[in-house]
Amino acid sequence: MSTPYMIDWAITNRCNLECLHCRGMAADELDGKLLLQVAEQIPSLKPRWVIIEGGEVLLCGKLFEVIEILRSNDVKVYLISNGMLLDRPTARRLAALDVNLMISIDGADEKSYEKTRKGASFERLKQSVALAAEYRILDSCPVTIGKHNHRQIGRLFRFVREIGYKKVAILGLKPCKDYKELALNGAEYESLFFSIIQHQKTYGLDVYVDEPFFKPFLREHNIEFSADSENGIIVPEVSRCIFGEYMFIETNGDVKPCTFAPVVIGNAGERPVSEIWANMRNSEFIKELTDLSNRESQCSECGYLSECGGCRSRTFALTGSWRASDPSCPLKGVRPSES
Repeated sequence: MSTPYMIDWAITNRCNLECLHCRGMAADELDGKLLLQVAEQIPSLKPRWVIIEGGEVLLCGKLFEVIEILRSNDVKVYLISNGMLLDRPTARRLAALDVNLMISIDGADEKSYEKTRKGASFERLKQSVALAAEYRILDSCPVTIGKHNHRQIGRLFRFVREIGYKKVAILGLKPCKDYKELALNGAEYESLFFSIIQHQKTYGLDVYVDEPFFKPFLREHNIEFSADSENGIIVPEVSRCIFGEYMFIETNGDVKPCTFAPVVIGNAGERPVSEIWANMRNSEFIKELTDLSNRESQCSECGYLSECGGCRSRTFALTGSWRASDPSCPLKGVRPSES
């Protein structure tokens, strides 16, 4: 049986903020006993890494027990937090467990940051990033980009470098409340990508962009990248849409083929994750969806289809079709040989 590329686990629905781009949380949570059972099962799947998120992860009472189980089985762990609750004892415990902490930033100044993340403190954010850097647990800076902030790239890059980040992870906004009004279109993505390329050079940060059409865009415009860049553009070995190639575990235990897909394969509180993963890989729906010959319109004609595929969850949210072309793609069916 193949193994998941990675596992994304929303461990709690509790949160101390109200963010513009929140995808929404399941109403229920797995109890503490089930959380630990799931953590015990995950290493058998041999994912490359596990991302633990929320809600706000630091509100989960079983967080450190879960991390200890994963780390004792040599599973690499990334933690996504808003940083508001990080203190020195917590940073020390995370450092002892060799956890990679990502503190999200979605605005380049106090006004835009606190507007996007209602209830957050810009000053507390800066303190938390400094604390994480002090304990050497600070990883990349996740920045979710939509119509509300896509013109801030230069200021965002300058700000995150000033407060101690060396790597930025740009995350295209995915399905959430008011998504059709907030999602970027193809022209806006084109402008965004050129801006990222320009400001990466200016500020000397490592930059990763979580969009399946970013690598084709770089190829189309002859922009250099590498899989493990320092002070450059990072494109991992697998950068296409990985719908169905990883597992997302919702707070109530529901397992999905994508964090943002309205599709449930099973529940980790009811069945072993290995069984759910096997069912996902054998699912006719997943097989049909990941068969690139089923793509329609411009995607089907694109010379970059095999290394992109378009974001399936975004496409479904915006068009109501799983097979349609990604409406946000800036390439629109281009053929490399014709460029």
